[in-house]
Formats: sequence, C-alpha cells, structure tokens
Amino acid sequence: MTGQTQSDLRPPTDIEIEELKKIYGWKKAFKTWWSRADAKENEKKLLSTLEFFPGGDSIRNCELLDVDIGNKQHIHEFSIQNIESCSRDYCKDLVMVHGYGAALGLFVRNFDGLSRIPGINLHALDMLGCGLSSRPRFPGTGLISSVIKRGRVTKEEVYEAENFFIDSLEKWRQQRKLDKFVLVGHSLGGYLSCCYALKFPERVEKLVLVSPVGVEKSVFDLTKEHTPSHNNASELGPDLSKEVTNSSGRPTTDDPVKTSSSFHVPDEAGNVERVPNMPWIFSSMWTYNISPFGLLRSAGPAGPLLSSRWSFRRFSFAENTEQLLTFHEYCYSIFSGSGSGEYALTRILAPGVLARVPLLSRVPENLKCDSFWMYGSHDWMSKEAGSVIVRQINKTKGSVKADYSVVSDAGHHLYLDNPEEFNQKLAKFLKVDL
Repeated sequence: MTGQTQSDLRPPTDIEIEELKKIYGWKKAFKTWWSRADAKENEKKLLSTLEFFPGGDSIRNCELLDVDIGNKQHIHEFSIQNIESCSRDYCKDLVMVHGYGAALGLFVRNFDGLSRIPGINLHALDMLGCGLSSRPRFPGTGLISSVIKRGRVTKEEVYEAENFFIDSLEKWRQQRKLDKFVLVGHSLGGYLSCCYALKFPERVEKLVLVSPVGVEKSVFDLTKEHTPSHNNASELGPDLSKEVTNSSGRPTTDDPVKTSSSFHVPDEAGNVERVPNMPWIFSSMWTYNISPFGLLRSAGPAGPLLSSRWSFRRFSFAENTEQLLTFHEYCYSIFSGSGSGEYALTRILAPGVLARVPLLSRVPENLKCDSFWMYGSHDWMSKEAGSVIVRQINKTKGSVKADYSVVSDAGHHLYLDNPEEFNQKLAKFLKVDL
C-alpha cells in the first residue's frame, strides 16, 4: 500500500479511536450498510492482511471453499495446507470453529502462526447458519411458535438445536474425506465442539475448548431434578459491558467486590446456585427468541453506526485505522446476514447464559479424547467452571486426560487478544513447535 505515513504503520491510539467514532458518521455508515451484501469481498479484504493470501507462499497453499453438504447447502471454509515435510508422524488436520454470531475471519491473527507447523492442514469453518455458509431456516423458529412456547424449551429441542450444527459438521467431514482431526472451538463453538466429540468420538483426535460457554450446572439443567430452594441473585442479569474491552482485552467494568472476572463463579462441584435476574428487556428477548442480530438488521443504515461502537474497540489492536475499518465492515456484513444459526442461543442457553444441558452433566464420564481448556486472564466466561470440569475428567477411569491453561492479557476472545501466547499454548498441547 502506498502513501502511508509513519502514523499509519502503528496501532490506532485510544484518542484516534474516539476520533474515528466521530468521523464515522451517517455517510460512511450508509456506505457500509449498502455494501453489506459484499460479505465475500469483505472476507477477502480481511484475509488479505495475511502475507500469504490469496496465492500462498513457499510453505503454504490456501484457498476458500464452499463445501457441498447436500440439500442445497454448503459449509464455507478457509483451507491452509502446509506443504513442508513432517519430521515425525504428526501431519494433522486441525479444524477451527468460531463462536456465537461470528465467522472464520476472526481467527485471522492465528492463521499465520499455526499454519507454519510442518505438514498441518488448517480448516477454518463458518458453521451452518453463520458467516458465509448456507443460512437455512433454524428449526422451530417463527413468531407464532415463539409466542406459543414463550421460552419453554425441552431437552429434545436442545439436542435438535445442537444437531443443526454438529450433523452439518459431520457432513462436511465426510465430503472432505477426513478420518480424524483436532477440533478447536471458541465459546458457543466450544460447546458445540464438545457435543460433536460426544456424538462422533471416533472422529476427534484431540479437543481444544477456547473459553467454552455452557460448562457450569444450574437450576436450568434439564437433566436434573431441582428443589424450590434455589434463590435468585439480587444483581441484574449478564453485564454486557464485559464483552466491551479496551485494547488490552480487559473488561471495562470495575467491580471492587468481585475477585474474578468470571460472570458465574460456581462452587467446587461446578454448581451455580444463585441464578441472576435479567432486566425485563433481555428476559423478554430471551423468552420470544429475539436475536440481537435481528435488531441490528432492523436498524437499517444505523446498524453500522451501532456495531462500530463495539468493533472499533474490539479490534483496536489493528495495525492502522484502515485495517480497523476492514474488521468492522467484515463483522457487520456477517452480523447483518439473514437470520439462521443465531436463533440457537436461547434454545441451548437459558437466561443468564446458563446451559440447559450443561457440559458438566455429560462430558466428564463420556469424553473419549484428550482435551485442552483455555481461558483469558480477564475472561467473563467461567474459568472456575473450566477448572472444575478438567478435574472431573481427570478423575474418571480411563486413559483420556484434560489440560487447563489461562492466556495472559486476554479476555473472552483470547485468540484475538493474545494470538502469540494462544498459538504457543495450542502448539504445546499438540506437542509441536512453532
């Protein structure tokens, strides 16, 4: 890129981000809104921040794929193949799955480092109903069904929601003719990766859970009987500001009482006894399965303005303001896509971001592969619940082991906040060198 000044070659400062918010007005927002259908071009622009995209380099080939999984549906994939010879029997397929409402492009800071592992085949996916994959109608959605059900969800409906994703992942695996692979999943993608490993244990060689949601048990656990003695906490529901981070990945909220950044701190058995109340607007959205991305779509040209307040802060690590805008436009084009997989959230999770069929109730005795549970040092997801499930897995009879680690100077999106340490810890778990 020509014409860059010295200030263009460093990350934007907090002052520059505030200035960018001021100059990113209606005209620029309208342009972003108008071009939202160019999601593929926005993805290519984001991936072009990688030195080896699109043509590859001396050690890597890469390509974007739409893998046909039948029924006129496809899974979108960014494939990177390291063509160096392996010094030992390692050559592995590594599949990366994003979190709620996200897409494969958010792993862009990890692609270069991980794809330097000799012989590795990296597969970053947009899950069905997300990103640039097909977006079929999600089971059981619609205004009438939402009004009738009013938030009442059965265990069978939870499994139906999970299968929407994991069965399509299995169809993708079949089409790509992979026998076994390492599966890496973030947040909701981590939860779903666990579900896939339970349903198709013969296909997962190792499992990496990156700040997974849905670990801890609570009164919402549909696999258990509960007593009326459960109390509600006096605090209001999930503090959404915990997802709004500064450039270091630290939550912006300041709580002098809490000693942990985790929203839920369960007891030693992984139980959350005090279920938080939610503000009525959030509980109503949860009850009627109203997606936050649906509200963003309804905002029209104001949508990019609303989402920019998040993305300008979330991606403040960008090398320059142009790259920051690239992240923003990519995310908005993904967020504003037609509603599909996003409607799984209120089926799988109850109000307060607590699982209806939590991982602690089904994973420890049934997981058939080694696993690695990673959290950010300032993560709002429950690091404590992760520590509990690792202990319980390691106490079970069998040969599988679970490891646990915390990435420093990182929040919930630890792979974005500290990609170097994240990649190093992942490589160490895989027993390879970067």
